[in-house]
Amino acid sequence: MAHKELGYKYENDWTPEAMKEVIDGFESIIVVPVETEIKADQTVLNFEKVEKIVSNSKKFTLMDCSCRTDRQHCNALLDTCLTFDEKAEKMLTLEDVQRLKPHAITQEEALEALKKSNEAGLLHLAYIDRDDKEGKIGTICSCCSCCCENLGAILRYGMAPHVLKGLATTSTDEPKCTNCGVCVDRCHFGARKVENGALKFDEKRCFGCGLCVTTCPTNAVALKPLG
Repeated sequence: MAHKELGYKYENDWTPEAMKEVIDGFESIIVVPVETEIKADQTVLNFEKVEKIVSNSKKFTLMDCSCRTDRQHCNALLDTCLTFDEKAEKMLTLEDVQRLKPHAITQEEALEALKKSNEAGLLHLAYIDRDDKEGKIGTICSCCSCCCENLGAILRYGMAPHVLKGLATTSTDEPKCTNCGVCVDRCHFGARKVENGALKFDEKRCFGCGLCVTTCPTNAVALKPLG
């Protein structure tokens, strides 16, 4: 839980300078809800599910997550970074990413990679590059809050919090909740805690990723649209 708090630093951590350089390159980083029918405002994104982004793309490249490869703060899956179309082609030939083993995959394999990442408790983040005039999503990486350079910059260093966008939040049916703590372990934002045997939920810290929804044993947690 400590690494989810503002100001936490690892021994083998990103430097603030490196974090700022990377995060300044993105127009938006969108938390993509899993298994949800919520629509975002069209000025932010126009999709209902993460699968729709994949379905609307023609080419796919899968490679290892550079953050977990470099930081090694956890043992989560590595082959989780998906790029699409023009960016997918670029990753296959870009010299400085070959260490991450980029390889072309099919649409079905892309969807399977996302499914495995969700089951592993990783957070789907969709990236829009600042220099992309069309505002297209070029990358979806399935991230952990301990290694991810961008999440670290925003959550632990407080950099550019406006860049991270959520499409939804969650609600809890308290009579159904058994305070088991499964949702606490799945939440990368520290929005859920069990204190004195009772679940505490901070909606301000929730970005509606849905990881708590898909594993709640009593179906007590549900997604709801923001606003």
